[in-house]
Amino acid sequence: MMDQAPLAPQDIAVIGAGLVGSACALALAADGHRVTIYDPDPPGAGTSSGNAGGIVTGAVVPTATPQVLRALPSYLLDRNSPAVLRLRHAVQAAPWLWRFIRAGRPAEVARIAAALWPLVDGSLAAHRHLAGLSGAAGMITDEGWLKVYASEAEFAATAADRLLMDRCGVRYQVLDRDEVMALEPGLNPDLVQIGLHQPESGFVPDPRGLAQSYADAAMARGAQHLRQRVRGVARSPAGVTVHAEPGPQHFDRLVIAAGAWSATLARQLGDRASLDTERGYHLGFGSGTADLLRRPVGLPGLGMVLSPMQDGLRLVSGDELAGLVAPPDFRRIRALVPGAQRAVPGLRGLPVVSEWMGFRPSTPDSLPVIGPSPRGPEVVHAFGHGHLGLTLSAITALIVADAIAGRPPRLDPGPYGIERFS
Repeated sequence: MMDQAPLAPQDIAVIGAGLVGSACALALAADGHRVTIYDPDPPGAGTSSGNAGGIVTGAVVPTATPQVLRALPSYLLDRNSPAVLRLRHAVQAAPWLWRFIRAGRPAEVARIAAALWPLVDGSLAAHRHLAGLSGAAGMITDEGWLKVYASEAEFAATAADRLLMDRCGVRYQVLDRDEVMALEPGLNPDLVQIGLHQPESGFVPDPRGLAQSYADAAMARGAQHLRQRVRGVARSPAGVTVHAEPGPQHFDRLVIAAGAWSATLARQLGDRASLDTERGYHLGFGSGTADLLRRPVGLPGLGMVLSPMQDGLRLVSGDELAGLVAPPDFRRIRALVPGAQRAVPGLRGLPVVSEWMGFRPSTPDSLPVIGPSPRGPEVVHAFGHGHLGLTLSAITALIVADAIAGRPPRLDPGPYGIERFS
């Protein structure tokens, strides 16, 4: 996928060692660049570690839709709703929410879905390419992505989502109860009426391990990981200066892949992005429970995904706009445990052994920010992936590497540019 070498190696800083940053580091190091990763934490230790493990190749439905907009009042008033906006964060989030509302109009939803499609459609192939470079092919399996509906009415409520998928060309199968149970015999058949299976999606039971593999492979090609916190960035006549703990360091190029903290860095360089954090939560049931399911299973009626991760079955849920400072609130996800135990009877009587909260870096239009800064190609953005950080990390890395190498873009870069927020 990267068969044309760049004109000359460059010194490139990558801020962020999550899945996106680690993937970018590998793609750039594979192109022969001298890469320095800045992150005080190990690769994949932050938000990248807490997802459900899906590389969802049909994830074209944006977060903002007409159905979601109709439910917005409940996010303020009902503390048990699927998503929550904390009142103390509402004023700060108001500009983001205004853009979110505009993105939920039908014409915008169709446009955004069409822009997401080439990214998600190429996501698994991009991961397999980077996994081949890093010896991590065995970390990506092919069980697919499954959603299960408890009734005909529950499934019918997703008609608009499926229409978007059909228009984009997403490949999926509608399954009856017997077909779902053949895939997932650990489910409670009383909660299974219809399934929607995307068999071409991938699954990563250890996302943190995948990020580590990508980072390790980059370092085997000469990259270095500085466990330092970046305090500021600035453009310079010859490139970019990164101000970290020991002092400033100069680079030819800079890739901003710092997740929820990316907008602050971009602003220092003259670029503005509308970015907020959709907090995500998960609960872990511990070792020995992963065998209860074979793949990630979404249960929309229960507001959760159950996923058989390396460290045990994981209950993933929650969309919470609360900023980066407020303490986590586990009450809503804890209340979902009885539903999880009903959905997977093998969980009954088993305790929750871990709790986690992370910061999804989300744009109001559900599209990531990928590509060079309009103020100069020495800065390249790679953030704002929202719920699709794992899915889109590898293809983002290949797009970034193409831009820096001067190769023709593999897809239209227009929808993902940061200038859309100006």
